[in-house]
Amino acid sequence: MTTQDDQFHSDTPEIGRSVSLPVIDSNHSQRDSGAPMMGRTRTGRWRAGVLILVNVLMIAHLIQWLIAGMTISPIEPSEAMETLEVGVVNAGAIFFLVAIISTIVFGRFFCGWACHVVALQDLCAYMMTSIGIRPKPFRSRLLVYFPFLLGMYMFVWPSFKRLALAPALESMSIDWPVFLKPVEPITHFSSALVVDDFWATMPPWFIAVPFLFICGFAAVYFLGAKGFCTYGCPYAAFFKPLDKVAPLRIRVDDNCHQCGYCTSACTSNVRVSEEVRDFGMVVDPGCMKTLDCISACPNDALSLGFGKVALFAKPTSPETYIQAKQKRARRFDMKLWEELFACVLFLWFFYATRGMLDAVPMLMAGGLAAIGVMIVIMTLKLVHESNVRLYKFQFKAKGKIKPTGLILILVALGFAVGSIWSGNARLMRWRGDIHYAASDLPSSVLMRTEFLPSPEQARQAKSAINAYKRGDSFAKGGMGWNLDAEHRLRLSYFLSVLGRYDESLEQLEQVIEHGQPTDQLVIQAGQLAIRSIDTNPPSDMDAAGIDALKRQRMLSIYSKALAAHPQLHAIRTELARSAFSMGNRQEAEQYFKTQEFDNDPMFFLAQAGFSAFTGDMVATKALYEHTSQLALSQDKPRGVLIDIGRAAIQFGMVDVVTQMSQLAVEDPTATALTWLAAGELANATGNAELGTQRALHALTMPGVDRPLVQARAAGVLAQPGNTDQSRTLLIDAASRSKEPFEIVYIAQGMVRGGASLGDTEMLNKGLEIFQEVAQDHPDLYVIRHDLASMLYSVGRSDEAIEQMTIAAELDEHNPVLASRVSELYQIMGNQEESARWQSEAQTRAQYAHQDQ
Repeated sequence: MTTQDDQFHSDTPEIGRSVSLPVIDSNHSQRDSGAPMMGRTRTGRWRAGVLILVNVLMIAHLIQWLIAGMTISPIEPSEAMETLEVGVVNAGAIFFLVAIISTIVFGRFFCGWACHVVALQDLCAYMMTSIGIRPKPFRSRLLVYFPFLLGMYMFVWPSFKRLALAPALESMSIDWPVFLKPVEPITHFSSALVVDDFWATMPPWFIAVPFLFICGFAAVYFLGAKGFCTYGCPYAAFFKPLDKVAPLRIRVDDNCHQCGYCTSACTSNVRVSEEVRDFGMVVDPGCMKTLDCISACPNDALSLGFGKVALFAKPTSPETYIQAKQKRARRFDMKLWEELFACVLFLWFFYATRGMLDAVPMLMAGGLAAIGVMIVIMTLKLVHESNVRLYKFQFKAKGKIKPTGLILILVALGFAVGSIWSGNARLMRWRGDIHYAASDLPSSVLMRTEFLPSPEQARQAKSAINAYKRGDSFAKGGMGWNLDAEHRLRLSYFLSVLGRYDESLEQLEQVIEHGQPTDQLVIQAGQLAIRSIDTNPPSDMDAAGIDALKRQRMLSIYSKALAAHPQLHAIRTELARSAFSMGNRQEAEQYFKTQEFDNDPMFFLAQAGFSAFTGDMVATKALYEHTSQLALSQDKPRGVLIDIGRAAIQFGMVDVVTQMSQLAVEDPTATALTWLAAGELANATGNAELGTQRALHALTMPGVDRPLVQARAAGVLAQPGNTDQSRTLLIDAASRSKEPFEIVYIAQGMVRGGASLGDTEMLNKGLEIFQEVAQDHPDLYVIRHDLASMLYSVGRSDEAIEQMTIAAELDEHNPVLASRVSELYQIMGNQEESARWQSEAQTRAQYAHQDQ
């Protein structure tokens, strides 16, 4: 049997070429009908009904969410990535696990009978065959392994990084590579079976619609009836090997006459007639158990049954099987060198299109890459082959390129140009991200007056800024598309490193306006506004006027943020406090005259903070109680309860603190951090024994081995006369940390703890660690500045002035450090050195002003 497209002659093999199949004469068949068209069998109609039902249920799921506002999380296997990344169990992960288990027993029934993408491809194949185009499979030696690699990346790589790579690098004292996403430990698994934002992980409509077209018509047209399944579906990485051990298979009896009807009807691109001839059953893991072959067989020779698995199947006739295998090896649509080129091209297309416009998902990128490779390979054939065609489209005939060939060239150029544009934008973002991952300056340090970047830090910041701006949209002077919130925040960070606070603030304001900012981000924007004014104060204003300008700028940022994002309750409190301080009580109270957040405990916690600020403790306590009741009625209340306790301790409400901390640790989802926070609250109320008990319990829980968490535990345990365990924990935490400012934070805790508890050993060890960090990172001048300040605070003035002088000499352009040296000499009574350094500070300030 040959297809209707054989009327187009080519002197070279075409991509997706037709293959002749043996067909017995109808007189020898138990049925007088001809070979059924692909997928158009009695079983095919039943399967179509099931797949339609699957899509109807998906639509019903969406409608139910739109009506109710919450629903079961998306029943999509890709959701399992979140489970592996952060430990959140959702409906998608459970469904994927069930599909894997079912495949072990029944084979790939899920793919053939329950996958909405298979339904889409089958619909497209049906429509194509209705107009006389029979989809032909594109056969590649190497590209078929991409779904396996993609599946490993999605579902194995996260666990491999956490369980194998991270421990291995730590054991070899190798820092985590900056180009890899950091690994966060999973301390416990939480449930997300019910969600209120069903579409949060789904692409927007302007991506979803092209996605359906690409995975449907385009994939079927260029790659075959199950083209996306073959070259783009990552779940095949698990379903294909598991199908090999499934005992339920398509099997054959002696009634088979090798007519080829089964192969003709198969929509899974499986050559069923050859499989059953050589093995007595279908062993190809591409078989999706559509059962079309059984329905199409004119002799009822095929059936579905349990028996020997494909993994151990041996050919019934080794000689025939070897000949068939050699014949199959000649069916590939590309030569080996073309395959290698196609692999490189595929990887580039995938990299370039994944995340394009910050919207193209991974699966869509895989489909685009496979289709792009097909189009480019066909376009290249126009160069060195006399005749090139696909289906009924003749692109080149007898050495002459047809108009359809010119269209093919334009499409290929479109793929190439689009991938270069998108790939460059992604590469620019990646370059900026590498600089960000390599930076060890916390954002809080950038706001300090004594901070100036080292030459290397400035070079790194300039390179990152240039990369991000080149990757930005054309409207903003770039060559890509609009930076997303995360990248715009990183651009703001590097602008702050260089002291370009106005530009940095501009980036934050865009995030606040168009993104989903946190309270802390808005507060940071206010700090940037103040820092900008401090750096370039108006010359026509006195100190009072400048302070008023700072307040005005900060409140303006807060007001705009709250207007755009009413859920910023900490900002709401700040604005209310400001209005109350200015004597506008009615305006202040108006911030809480809304019923929009009646079920939001954080709103009432913010209102309680304002009430306490006004001095109304009775109302404050009532609001705390209402907040806790709301929190306890919702999932994971522990964080809110701890926040209530922290707020109440500021106003001496010990009973509230005690109640909230106890409720927090009684919550089943309480983590080590919850217990440590509750221990800190117990210490704050004077119950050191309870604080110690909670800290010791936290030390037995997952996640406490992180340096900063361990340092918090040490802080809770630090009690007069009993500091040995605390000191040991702090030393261990500092030794395991890789971040210089994190180590400094731990060392500062040791120094302060040693000084307040009278533990000289702890104090000295903290200073020793501090000095080691300063020596190991001479370009982080602010660390040596902090070391000098710490030495001075514990009475070591001579060492303090020595370290501050070193810092000022290393950072030879920093006027603030020179001024600090002058201040220390002034205190020490050395007027001559004080004057010299003050003069140096003034000189540096003049140079800094000229540079600006």
